[in-house]
Amino acid sequence: MTELLRNAASGWAAYKGSGKMAALLLAALAYLWFTGRGKGQKALLLYTSAAALCCALPVTAALLMLYQTKFYDYEWIWSMVPLTAVTAYGAALFLAGQWKEGGWRRGLPVALLLLLALGLCGSLGGDAEARAGRKAEREEAYAVAGMLAERYPGEDICLLAPQAVLEYAREADGRLRLAYGRNMWDISLNGYAYDTYDRKTADLYRWMGWAEQSAGVWMPEDDREEMLDTVEERARDAVELGVNCILLPAGVPGEIAERMEAALGIRAGRMDDYIVFALF
Repeated sequence: MTELLRNAASGWAAYKGSGKMAALLLAALAYLWFTGRGKGQKALLLYTSAAALCCALPVTAALLMLYQTKFYDYEWIWSMVPLTAVTAYGAALFLAGQWKEGGWRRGLPVALLLLLALGLCGSLGGDAEARAGRKAEREEAYAVAGMLAERYPGEDICLLAPQAVLEYAREADGRLRLAYGRNMWDISLNGYAYDTYDRKTADLYRWMGWAEQSAGVWMPEDDREEMLDTVEERARDAVELGVNCILLPAGVPGEIAERMEAALGIRAGRMDDYIVFALF
């Protein structure tokens, strides 16, 4: 229980630090309660106030985390709070009052101030470096999907590739099938706690991560040894899972490409910054 309390307290601090939407909710609730403007939705205000309080207090937050199981992090308990709806409701009533009392001369500046406050209180989609990284990954995935469509027109491709490519591959081309989807590395996308991949697919994902790492400057020696020891096994697993197109970074050790060729019984091709193993 002590650990849960500590996680709840640190989770609340992190939740506040990632954006100020909770502060906007508090402001909206204070306005609706003290002015009486929200009396038409009293049940909603009572529920929202109680739910937000339970999420903010460490003891009740810990109990909620215990109820939702350890599979989910602290932030998930806030899904019980209609934060967006109540904040928007309070802002709409406040803005409507300003327009009614002072017309556009008063309402327009207030509307602009509300928009500014909303922008400053949110995370604005992350920092510029993170957004630039995601943009580069998306562009890379689109380029890869385009090259695959051009090189193998009409083929039913089931793709195994680095995570950055699989992240946006189906967004780029919905005809592509994937060895595994984004819910492999982002478990929050699973509908239920038991929506997990089998061991073979998970091992394949881990091996591809090692292959990406081996194309870089350095990787742990133990990981390198296990990656090399399991090349043939992972190749068989990929084929059994229906994969017919494997992309490896061009910088992987030559031994991996050679042994993958031998395991699959095909010759590797080259496509931009990737080594291609096409089983067509």
